[in-house]
Amino acid sequence: MYNPFDTSSYINSNAPRVLEWDEAAMDTQTDLEGFHDSERPSPSLWWLRSLIILAGIVLIVKLFNLQVSQGQVFGALADGNRLRNQIILAPRGLIVDNHGIQIAQNTASFSLVAIPVDLPKEGLDDVLSKLIVQFNLPDAETRELLSKVKSNSFEPIILKQDLTTEESILFETYAQEYPGFQIQSIPIRKYVNSQIFSHLIGYTSVISDEELEERESEHYEPNDFIGKYGLELSYEEYLRGVNGREQIEVDAKGHPVKAVGTIDPIPGNTLQLNIDSELQKELYEAFRRHGTTPKGAAVVLNPKTGEVLALLSMPGFDNNLFAHGISSTDYSNLIKDKNLPLFNRAIAGTYPPGSTVKPVVGLAALEAGVVTEKTVITDRGVLVIPNQFDPKISYNFFGWKREGLGPMTIRSAIAESSDIYFYTVTGGHPDSKIEGLGPERLAEYYRKFNLGKLLGIDLNGEKPGLVSDPTWKAEYFKDDKILSKWYLGDTYHIGIGQGDMLTTPLQVATWTATIANNGIGYKPRLVHAVVNSEGKVVYEPSQEVIIKDVASPENIKIVQEGMRLTVTDGTGRALQTLPISSAGKTGTSQFDGSDASRTHAWFTAYAPYDDPQIVVTVLVEAGGEGSAASVPITKEVLDWWAKNRNGK
Repeated sequence: MYNPFDTSSYINSNAPRVLEWDEAAMDTQTDLEGFHDSERPSPSLWWLRSLIILAGIVLIVKLFNLQVSQGQVFGALADGNRLRNQIILAPRGLIVDNHGIQIAQNTASFSLVAIPVDLPKEGLDDVLSKLIVQFNLPDAETRELLSKVKSNSFEPIILKQDLTTEESILFETYAQEYPGFQIQSIPIRKYVNSQIFSHLIGYTSVISDEELEERESEHYEPNDFIGKYGLELSYEEYLRGVNGREQIEVDAKGHPVKAVGTIDPIPGNTLQLNIDSELQKELYEAFRRHGTTPKGAAVVLNPKTGEVLALLSMPGFDNNLFAHGISSTDYSNLIKDKNLPLFNRAIAGTYPPGSTVKPVVGLAALEAGVVTEKTVITDRGVLVIPNQFDPKISYNFFGWKREGLGPMTIRSAIAESSDIYFYTVTGGHPDSKIEGLGPERLAEYYRKFNLGKLLGIDLNGEKPGLVSDPTWKAEYFKDDKILSKWYLGDTYHIGIGQGDMLTTPLQVATWTATIANNGIGYKPRLVHAVVNSEGKVVYEPSQEVIIKDVASPENIKIVQEGMRLTVTDGTGRALQTLPISSAGKTGTSQFDGSDASRTHAWFTAYAPYDDPQIVVTVLVEAGGEGSAASVPITKEVLDWWAKNRNGK
């Protein structure tokens, strides 16, 4: 009997070979019949084992780096961090006066903004309600604003500008409770002495949707600031800078984590003005001291170049209100103010110029040969003109002095402002041998001085005024047979700067400068040059003659002498005490047909008389007599200029 645990007793001697252990352990049902280990190949697998070992080592190192070395960083990114490009608004260029004094600069403003893509999909109403209360936001306006934006937009929506330091700290304290909202620092305008320069400099504000669409090719951003008025508007293309970009990492709630990369913005160019800021301040203070009403305008020019040294419209306004985002209440107050503080009277206010136009009329009469320097016309205080259709009816045309000024020449007529003299030289008189210029020749001569046209100052909103003549009147009143006719009285009126004749203070200053400069008038210019950050001039307005060949040197000299007599012997005698010589012309113009006593007060002057360097024109709206209201303002300005600028 054999032992089953003894292999030697089991193995048959006829068996071909002895089975190995692993073969014996094989399932007896295997299909591998007749398999012999001696027939099986034995390949070398060392390279495969090495590759597997190497891959394992690399994988272990990577896992260690991700999970241990940078575990917190990538964990945060996995929770919602992402990279985002954010616009950095470029600061606008500075605006400086002719001595380099800054009039418009930039300051940082903190704004509360919403990032639409980061706003929570659920619970936004609760977050917004809390934000509105905590930061005193207009409820309906804020909700309406956010309801219109695209939910996938990355562009920040400004909800409130110019946050206080306390408001900024408050937000940062509770920032986690306001997902999708941020505080961003934005450069905005800061205007120095805003009331004094408001109409000159203007203001900026956030670009509107309409402007954004209109300027699509100019690559403005939705939160860009853009010039809306004044020089800010006229020189927008130069003052505007180039925005930068910052790539930032934000968390799942849209809050910035860190900056990854930055392209710095490029500030706008600097505007160098011809304006003398100290002179402008003196003009403003003089107007406040002596102006009989709070409304008016003043212009100061260099007659030799056309440079505008000062330009003032009264009253002014605080243009910083617009830069900081004006409230509806503040804007409504400005609009409703009866003194119209937003209206630039210096270039857009059109008024009858009154007697300030008489030097121009005098030149016209001399040039046309209607009078000579020796012609004498007696001013008896009134001209009696019979009705052209019914001689039984007559009309009285009074001079400003009812008892009359006596015999007048062209020089004394300018100095004493004789209405009777200028009635006669423009329209003639039945009892006089003087034919008169007539309305057509007078209007033509006015237009030689660019009246009724734009002067082209580098400021938006200028008005051309009005020069009337029979053709204009017939067309304007074409539906009225009586009003459409031209009468002798119409000629008289436009001959002394009344009736259907309107000019701006800038135009009065320009024709004064033309006479002072011997018949050459320049286009008025506010800007001297535009320079970039490296000090290189990128734009420089050139001097441009717009008035010339208006009269012979001899006739201009006669009129200049008449204007000099205005100061020495006439209506501008208050200027005699100045430390420099001067010449000028007063004007008092009626503007209310129902009340002849209501008048605008004008005075226009230049100095020094022998070598004119400065022209000052002042209008006090509804201010009464020019000699009483405007002359004192002009005197203070010329006195300051003589002591602080003349020859320096």
